[in-house]
Amino acid sequence: MLRRAFLALPGALLPATAFAAPGPVRFRVLREGREIGTHQVRLSGNAAKLSVQTEIALQVKLAGFTVFRLRHDIAEDWANDRLQRLTSRHDRNGTVTEARVMAAAGALVAQGPEGEARLPANAAPLTWWNGANFARPLIRPLNCALIPGIAARSAVPGGGVQFTLNGVVEAVARYDAEGRWVALATKGEDGSAVIYELIG
Repeated sequence: MLRRAFLALPGALLPATAFAAPGPVRFRVLREGREIGTHQVRLSGNAAKLSVQTEIALQVKLAGFTVFRLRHDIAEDWANDRLQRLTSRHDRNGTVTEARVMAAAGALVAQGPEGEARLPANAAPLTWWNGANFARPLIRPLNCALIPGIAARSAVPGGGVQFTLNGVVEAVARYDAEGRWVALATKGEDGSAVIYELIG
């Protein structure tokens, strides 16, 4: 299902190379072909000290009434390619879940809904903006827990690279040769097809 939806995405991709220059992105989010919100990532700083802000705002209406609303704000601080701090605030129909990660000696310390946990020092959140992070242990920002398994990497016909996750998170993400995140196909909580279209 995800692969079929993904093949329908427009746009040619460049040949795959090393991920070197991820940058800010803004997507239109479509559910079953209808726009339901946006997902945007902003970056500031440089490789030595980088801040990343992710904002996801979704709303589903039925017969003029809002039946689903989601807001997810994630802030990341990086230093020399290592995560130093992450805060996550996830508001689903008024139910708020907060989680955070802090760098410690030889590890990351996560505090989420299930309590405190020590994570590998080189782990990275699954916030999509940097394809190189798929080579690391991945953290789910919602609860700051490790995501089991690894993402499968594959070349895309005509160029580019994509990563496929099957498990706790089901998604296929694409990146261009310059390291920019350019597309995503995933599933809604109800199993509906969700597609990201790049708009800036």
